[in-house]
Amino acid sequence: MSKIIDLQVEKSRTLLTGLRAHLDELTDKGISAALLNGMEADLKALQKANEECDRMREELSMKVKAMARVMQAVKDSFAEKKRIIKGYYAQEEWGKYGVMDKR
Repeated sequence: MSKIIDLQVEKSRTLLTGLRAHLDELTDKGISAALLNGMEADLKALQKANEECDRMREELSMKVKAMARVMQAVKDSFAEKKRIIKGYYAQEEWGKYGVMDKR
């Protein structure tokens, strides 16, 4: 769970506990058991959504690492082929093999 969400959940739980303990004093101020139940339901929904986001972050992290490995393989292959062309052919011929000289 992210630290921000974790802190909010903790603070909300503490508040809910305190409000429930003194509900009889707060009813004339617009705080009811139904309102607190709704807040608690929202808190559970937040936790569930955060857990889903954590799973998605982990999955994305694995996919990004896999993509980075493929990218490195492509870059290595590209550099190797480019070195071959530059090593065997004159600079004027590089373009016909798809090697652009940016100097």
